[in-house]
Amino acid sequence: MKVAIHQPHYWPWAAYLHKALSADVFVYLDVAQFSKNGFQNRNRIKTRKGAAWLTLPVQHRFGQTIAETLVAGRMTLEAHGKTIRANYAGTAGFQRWTEDLDRLFGRSTASLSELAIASTEWMLDRLGATVRRVRASELPGIGGSGSKLIASICSCLDASAYLSGTGALGYMNVSDFSSIGCAVSLQEWCSPVYEQAHTAIGFIPDLSALDLLLNCPESAATVIRAGGTWKSVHSFV
Repeated sequence: MKVAIHQPHYWPWAAYLHKALSADVFVYLDVAQFSKNGFQNRNRIKTRKGAAWLTLPVQHRFGQTIAETLVAGRMTLEAHGKTIRANYAGTAGFQRWTEDLDRLFGRSTASLSELAIASTEWMLDRLGATVRRVRASELPGIGGSGSKLIASICSCLDASAYLSGTGALGYMNVSDFSSIGCAVSLQEWCSPVYEQAHTAIGFIPDLSALDLLLNCPESAATVIRAGGTWKSVHSFV
């Protein structure tokens, strides 16, 4: 059983989806603390003038979890929908999924976690993902922080392998996983190049995976799967 875990992110990038697509179970770490100026509530798309942020303003207080974080103003979500339409209306993916996107950007919830997960679920579904997805807040008996929290989630799910991103290098303790018989593999990611709209300004890497899906709806899943590999590790240095 391969398990991958990541905090909910609003319209995450392709490496995030590669991690989910590589797992048997993907866990939204909604119990993690909200990180101001991170990627939990924002990511970039491509416009005629270059890369631009889609940011959900939030009501922030120190120590709150992602699940506890509320969006400050529903109009921002509607504005994001208009921005996507203005910059991707001519793409094959937008023409295919116009009504879906209108419903997604018309959601009434103020929960950052719900909106972030909804954006990710939408992309995973269009990629044909079969991975089981759960929320950490729904899992019994998990606890601790950092490496111990991740290991407790893996233990709860009877994981035989944990698929980790490079961001874990700063806090991961492999002994937490070896003690529960869970191997650890590290993601190796190379940002793919694909056909984008607004060709006059050149290719922009590392955007939200929404850019890839809207530009290349037929090949997006193949591009994402080919962009990363997994390397078994025994220690972090």
